[in-house]
Amino acid sequence: MNQDRYQFFMNKAFVLAESGLGRTWPNPSVGCVIVKNDKIIASARTADGGRPHAETIALEAAGIQARGATMYTTLQPCDHIGKTPSCAKAIVSAGIAEIVYAIGDPTQSDAALLPFKETNVRVVGDFDVAQGAAVNEAFLKKVAAQRPFVTTKIATTLDSRIATKNGESQWITGPQARKAVHEMRARHDAIMVGIGTVLADDPSLTVRDIDQDDARPVRPVRIVIDRDLQTPVDSRLVESAKNAAVWLICSHQAGRNKGDVFRDNSVEIMCMDHNPYGFFHPQDILKMLGEAGLNSLFIEGGGFTMTSFMKAQLIDRLVWMRAPKIMGNQGIPAFGDLKIDRLDDCFAFDLVKQEKHGQDLLEIWEPIV
Repeated sequence: MNQDRYQFFMNKAFVLAESGLGRTWPNPSVGCVIVKNDKIIASARTADGGRPHAETIALEAAGIQARGATMYTTLQPCDHIGKTPSCAKAIVSAGIAEIVYAIGDPTQSDAALLPFKETNVRVVGDFDVAQGAAVNEAFLKKVAAQRPFVTTKIATTLDSRIATKNGESQWITGPQARKAVHEMRARHDAIMVGIGTVLADDPSLTVRDIDQDDARPVRPVRIVIDRDLQTPVDSRLVESAKNAAVWLICSHQAGRNKGDVFRDNSVEIMCMDHNPYGFFHPQDILKMLGEAGLNSLFIEGGGFTMTSFMKAQLIDRLVWMRAPKIMGNQGIPAFGDLKIDRLDDCFAFDLVKQEKHGQDLLEIWEPIV
């Protein structure tokens, strides 16, 4: 096995997989490259919406040239027959001589490799587990924890204020930082905020200011935690619901009393139980969103929502945008009361990336467990 050659083509597959993030849920975004005589004869990623699978698309593009070729894929090919045929059997039927995959599929058993073993297709598995796990982190989280991978984004001043005492927050950070945020939005299945953010800012929560295919624009689901369905019917979210999905998470009572007016405007109402104090538990929200098929969730505010997910220890990645400004203690803080009395009880994070966008600083933190 030529390690460098294998890595070269697998890296091509990783790039394809990354290009589909935010588009393929409930399925993972898989990249696939078919190579013959050291030349790529076909390549594909999982189609928007999760079907067809990357392997199926690549095999169709390769046609008869697939016979005797090597297939590189970022995730072990499936061998179950559901809404689409088995990729493993399609690979065998096409005459692929060798299959190289980066990481195993936790939803598949060892039996999924039998079609290859029975037909003498060479299998090179777990070729690049680290990168494979990184590309598939959201899908792997959903399988392991039955919930989406959660990234939270906070834009603050240097003294960690998200808005003035009057609620003004647009814009704390500059245009270059905001563009970086839109690029992050595009890689997630859904964006979520609390009702306070909707009432204060009337956000659209769409992906803008980045290069994308106008014929296939990325449109993450927009989600609002809105217990009493206070979202204005004339808000940007509701008015654009026919073009990009909007889900409102509310109480059963609110859904019964007010839900129809939103449904009539193409908004999906998701009703759930709250605790005796009128709050939804973040774990219950994530469980419902995982059951709805979401692999990844990008939370953008506000302070109450951030605080509740932090307290529940359900943040997998924290994106912090810091503007070079000082607001003072009258500004609204990024987090509310976390019920911490001792330093040892603080939530601890590890800084994994830091970069400047204009005058603003982007930091990416991951929890220390």
